[in-house]
Amino acid sequence: MNNWLVSGLVISLMSGAAFANEQAPQQQKSWSADAELGGTITTGNTETSTIKAKINAVHSIIDWKNQYFADVLYSEDEDGKTASRWKIGAKGNYILDDVSSIFVLADYEQDQFSDYDSVSSFATGYSRRIFHNDTSFLDGDIGPGMKFFDLKQGPSEKTGILHIGLTYQNKLSDTSTFTQSIVSDVAFEAEKSSLTRSETSITANIVGELAMKIGFIVRHDNYPGLDKEKIDTETTITLLYSF
Repeated sequence: MNNWLVSGLVISLMSGAAFANEQAPQQQKSWSADAELGGTITTGNTETSTIKAKINAVHSIIDWKNQYFADVLYSEDEDGKTASRWKIGAKGNYILDDVSSIFVLADYEQDQFSDYDSVSSFATGYSRRIFHNDTSFLDGDIGPGMKFFDLKQGPSEKTGILHIGLTYQNKLSDTSTFTQSIVSDVAFEAEKSSLTRSETSITANIVGELAMKIGFIVRHDNYPGLDKEKIDTETTITLLYSF
C-alpha cells in the first residue's frame, strides 16, 4: 500500500512536468542531467566486485524546477552479496521568486541488508537560496512529511517527519567543483528511525562533458535494528557524464 502511494506521488510529479512541457512555449524548455558510473573488480587471492551508478536529471520550465534521481549500489565477494541497495525519487519546486520556492518530494528505497523491505517518504515545504555569489551558493529545504517503513519482520510502521536539506556548492576553478549536501528526515515519534545522509564530493573535468568525481557518503540511522551499525560510509570514485 505504501509503495503504491509513493510510486503514485513520483508519477504525479512526472506527469505534472509533462503537462507543463506541453503547455509551455518551446523556447522555455530546459533539461540537464548527470550520469555516474564506477566500480571495482578484483581477482586472484580475493575476488570482489562493486558497482555504483547514479543519475540525476533536472527539468526547468516556466514556474517549475523538477528533479528526478536514481541511485544503485551493488557489491559481492567470494561468499556472496555484501551490498544491494537502490533508490528512486522525484522533487518538484514551484518557483516563488529568484531565491525561494515551494517543494514537493517523494522517494522510495530498497536495501537488502537492512531490517526493512523498503523505506518510502513524502514531504513538502519551503526552499530558499540562502546565499550566493559568483562561485558558490547555499540552498536549504525544510518542511513536514511522512515516512513509511515496510519491515521484514513485524508490521509496517509510519511516522511524521521534519525534512531538512542543505546543499552547498563552490566552484574551485574552471574545471573543478566542491559540493556538500546533507538531507535529514527527523522522526516526530520517539524510537522511530531518523535518517540522515551526507555527501561530500569533488568533481574535476577530464575532457568535454566527462569528469571524475570523488565522493564520501555517510548514512546515519539512529534506530538501525538488531546487530546493525548506526553509521554506514561509502568512498566512491566515479566517472560523471553531463548532458
